[in-house]
Amino acid sequence: MKIRLIYYLFIFCHGLVIGVGCTTQETSNPLSPEETSEVVLRDHRLPHNETWDPEKTYTVHGTLEIPQDITLNIPPGTTVKFGQDALLSVRGILKVGTPVDQDRVIRLVHLTSDNIRPTSGDWTGILFDHTHDLESFIRGAVLEYATIAIDIKTTSPTVSECTLRHNETAITLDGSDALIQHNDILDNHIGIRTIGRQTRPKIQKNNITKNETGIFCENVQSIIRDNNLNANIFALRLNVKFDLMVTNNWWGNSDTAKIAEVIVDAADPVLNIKQIGTVYYKPFANTRIADAGFPYPTLLTGL
Repeated sequence: MKIRLIYYLFIFCHGLVIGVGCTTQETSNPLSPEETSEVVLRDHRLPHNETWDPEKTYTVHGTLEIPQDITLNIPPGTTVKFGQDALLSVRGILKVGTPVDQDRVIRLVHLTSDNIRPTSGDWTGILFDHTHDLESFIRGAVLEYATIAIDIKTTSPTVSECTLRHNETAITLDGSDALIQHNDILDNHIGIRTIGRQTRPKIQKNNITKNETGIFCENVQSIIRDNNLNANIFALRLNVKFDLMVTNNWWGNSDTAKIAEVIVDAADPVLNIKQIGTVYYKPFANTRIADAGFPYPTLLTGL
């Protein structure tokens, strides 16, 4: 009788232990992929329209492609990191940051290198690849450490209220009528490069400063006005045989001799290896243009 009692107690306790163990396993709730705070994309082609989560960090390796008729929306507050030589290729529509029809920028999008010690040229950049669309925009973003941060070919997105820094080239405009306004473009090798003859990109109300070359211009139809073009080694380099008109810009001072020193054109035969035109920069602003540049510097804290 005593032995049988001990046996039943053993069976009861053993069953209790198993039952408790099973209950623990059933109530465990590991995080699903949708709940993770980091998303890694490697040589990824978007299959459908996407809006990213601003509470997550996205890391791109290889090429992230937006195909034709597909839209990627990267909302304010999102951080995107790019691996070595990573590329965002846009054949569809890309919307980065705050929509153009909204009043002001509240949060920034951060597009940067994933290198612990980043340097210019870490990632390739954003390529608008002959999309011909008019819906894409980049507004309220920081773009840094790319080879060409925004490479625009035969399309015309709006790039406004951004900071582009520490890139080899911040913006390239090739056959584009894009609007580039109210940006800080600083500490790049080249700030803006324009290519092509039949388009009229509008470059206005920007701070283009502390670059080796502020604007490298091969498109003399470009509208370049009301910019602060100070503290560059060369504010503007003309690289085509036609003349260029640029008016109402501030060059850092009102001394025409000093302004001429930071402009490379036909007046600088020693610096050139081919025939180029003349830059006509008068009338020019006598003081810094107060409302030019990135209007929300406090948002850059911590980036």
